[in-house]
Amino acid sequence: MAGETVAIIPCTNQKSDTRGPAREVWVGGHFQLILAHTEMFYDKILVMSYKYGLISPDFEIDPYDVDMRTSKAGDRLRWWFMMKGHIKTLAETEPLLVALYTGMYERERIMREFVTNKVPQIILPFEGLKVGDRMSKVYDCEPPFDKKVALEGGYALAENWNKPSGGKYLPPPTNITTDIEWE
Repeated sequence: MAGETVAIIPCTNQKSDTRGPAREVWVGGHFQLILAHTEMFYDKILVMSYKYGLISPDFEIDPYDVDMRTSKAGDRLRWWFMMKGHIKTLAETEPLLVALYTGMYERERIMREFVTNKVPQIILPFEGLKVGDRMSKVYDCEPPFDKKVALEGGYALAENWNKPSGGKYLPPPTNITTDIEWE
């Protein structure tokens, strides 16, 4: 396996009032610390935005106020189809490992989409940690993964990683295309 290590971090609702690079528009302290931390350990950082999808921290954005958790169903679906396209494009670069720092709302769907697009190594560096424990990891500069383990494929998800306990598991269909154009 070869490729870049990629961190996907969430945006924040704390924003400046002016247009600029995403790293400057999202001014929340938690966002800034996670961004600085991930830039130390990953080859590529993407910010997951409810307006723009997966973007570089240097992508120019306008401040906005959108939360998919409370948006209309149609808006959520349009966002998800945009995300699917961004994930597919990212998967085509054959990343070595993807780290999700995102919240629970979208995480499982994103993981499934990466697996569907043949990106098996996905980690959740802050899984189960409270904010204070996450910040301790950041300030201690703890590496979120071992590059050697990643090169050996040691972070690949188990085949049944999203199997519900006690229920039936059906893998995602592989013969469906989603060439839907959203305006």
